[in-house]
Amino acid sequence: MADSWSSGAVLLPAAPDSNWWDRKAFSGAVVAKCEKNSCYRMYYYGRARDEWNFGVKPFNVFLPTGRIGMATSEDGYRFERAKGPLYEGAVMDPSDDPSAFDAVHIGVGDVIRHNDRWWMFYFGAGMEEVALFGSVRRGVKLQSGVATSEDGLNFERIEKPVLCVGKEGEWDQNGASWPRVLPPRTAGDKWLMSYHTRENGGHNNMGFFSAGVATSDDGLLWHKQGKVLECGKPGSWDEGGVSVRHVLRIGDEFVMFYEGSNYQYEFAIGLATSEDGLVWRRDEQCGDEPGGPILRARRGEEVWDNWIVATPYVVKMEDGSLRMYYLGVGKKEGEEQQQQGIGLALSDGDFRTWKRYCVPFEKFGL
Repeated sequence: MADSWSSGAVLLPAAPDSNWWDRKAFSGAVVAKCEKNSCYRMYYYGRARDEWNFGVKPFNVFLPTGRIGMATSEDGYRFERAKGPLYEGAVMDPSDDPSAFDAVHIGVGDVIRHNDRWWMFYFGAGMEEVALFGSVRRGVKLQSGVATSEDGLNFERIEKPVLCVGKEGEWDQNGASWPRVLPPRTAGDKWLMSYHTRENGGHNNMGFFSAGVATSDDGLLWHKQGKVLECGKPGSWDEGGVSVRHVLRIGDEFVMFYEGSNYQYEFAIGLATSEDGLVWRRDEQCGDEPGGPILRARRGEEVWDNWIVATPYVVKMEDGSLRMYYLGVGKKEGEEQQQQGIGLALSDGDFRTWKRYCVPFEKFGL
């Protein structure tokens, strides 16, 4: 059954007729080890309806943001949804205050364990009206926030964003979203946050994605350090830019696994490296082009990730190996409706080389 449609997914969508909070769409897996390293928690975002909070229609029907929830696993290979404290089992909702920066929709960027608390770095947008695609939209200006929790289920948010959109004319004026955070390794280190935005212009004025970094002494007050990566050369696999990414320290290097795309809406996962976390360059030692890709969609196969692979999140294991959790999007032949799943790729420690993990089909009980 290795060639089944669902083979290789570690979390599949909730059934459309279920009562789960994410039965319409989901994405953005962030995986953290539990307190005693005996289990794994996957935080991710999604929604159960066509509308966001306050009845706002998404400006992009494919954007699966909305609410945040959690799944758990004993081994990190097969996840099951966990009931959160909120309606339909969610863990965190948009703010009920219509004036809040995160009143319309939210998504998780990162979750870390720090000072005996769970810290969730998330992004959200509010009711501010913005001209987009020839009309006025809400829920567009994504900014980054922080919430903390003792148990990882009941989160208390800091009401104001910790990373705001840039001023008019600055590269990140349209958003500061999908925060990924690397806490300090020693007392003298700073916190490092990577984030991205969609800039105006590009091919046929379609826009393009760029990534930046910010630093902090305490994880709460952040200082932007500028743009670090933008679109690749015309015709390259990432000519449309660098969007969702994850940064780790591996040996003496900072390594960025990033979602790149071209103008045919083909997404793949690439690689960049840095000596200090502030100055980045596409890796020249992986893939057929600078930066990769190191993981592509399985085009032409009848599998759940045959169209898009995106939103990488990498976990370092005690033996030095690596696990990359990613979003996969696929379409069955003859069908227009896309289907999603969360997948897993493995590395023996060479962060340039990855192989998909294939979950045994019988684990799904199908």
